[in-house]
Formats: sequence, structure tokens, C-alpha cells
Amino acid sequence: MHNKRNDLEDDEIESVLLKKFGETLSKGAIIWYHNLPPNSIDSFAMLVDSFVKAHAGAIKVATRKPDLFKVRQKDNEILREFVSRFHIERMDLPPITNDWAFQAFTQGLNERGSVSSHQLKQNLIEYPAVTWADMDNRYQSKIRVEDDQLGAPSGSIYPNRSEGRIQRDSDREP
Repeated sequence: MHNKRNDLEDDEIESVLLKKFGETLSKGAIIWYHNLPPNSIDSFAMLVDSFVKAHAGAIKVATRKPDLFKVRQKDNEILREFVSRFHIERMDLPPITNDWAFQAFTQGLNERGSVSSHQLKQNLIEYPAVTWADMDNRYQSKIRVEDDQLGAPSGSIYPNRSEGRIQRDSDREP
């Protein structure tokens, strides 16, 4: 079939699209393109579909990463509740590097909240966490201090905060 807007046949248009697509790529995308197996792409639609499948995850992470930085400890939220909510939010996002997660967690701590939250934030700013085990040890020790201050048994949910609320597995310490 002849297209009136140009002198190319439909199959020629497809060929131009396929050729020009590769010329628009950069960085990781061009490496992906050059590593495609020979004769593995039959149409421009197939190329687009393959590209989207290969790169949608990276795009999703880039657009969702700032969402974790929006998780903030509320003024009346105890440290245990914030930690639990932060982990739930983190699980809903695509995987991000630990250093980004550490930064988001530290920024999310409310210095105007409890003494434990304030001390933890200052400690993490002065001595940034290197592993999740390190991060976990630090906030668990501050949670224990907060438990003691509130008179709650270690590892429990505060009775005055959990009345009328269904206890979830994510609320319990492992």
C-alpha cells in the first residue's frame, strides 16, 4: 500500500523505524540494543515491546524512589510505629539501594518527636549506617529505650496505642 504523505511503502517505513530507533538510544539502552540476538526482532512493535519490558523496571524505580523520601515520622508517632510504617512503604516500592533507604529513613525521622527518635537521627547523621543489620540494631536499641520510658514490656505493642486496633504481624518484632 502506498502512503500519500511520503514515497515509502509500509514495509519501508517499518525498516526506517527499526533503523532509526537504535540511533536514538544512549547509555544502558544502547548496550541492550546491541546485545539483542540477531534476527530476534521482526517488527517495530516487537522492538518497542521488548524495550519496554527491558527498561520499565528501571524507569519505575527512578520515578518511585522519591516516594520513600516522603515517608515522615508524624509528631505523635512513636519510633516503633514509624519503623513499621517505613518498612511497609519500602516493601511496596521496587528495590532500591541500601544507601538510598538509609538516607530516606534518616530524613524521615522527626527530631521534634520522641527523645529516642531525635537521638537516633543525630546518631545516623553523625555515623551513617553501612548495613541493614547495623541500622536495625540502632533503631531496635532506641525502641527498647522508648518501651522502657512508656512502661511497656520489651517487644510488646503499647496497650494505650493498640486498643481498638487489630494487631498485625508487621507490628511485632521478629
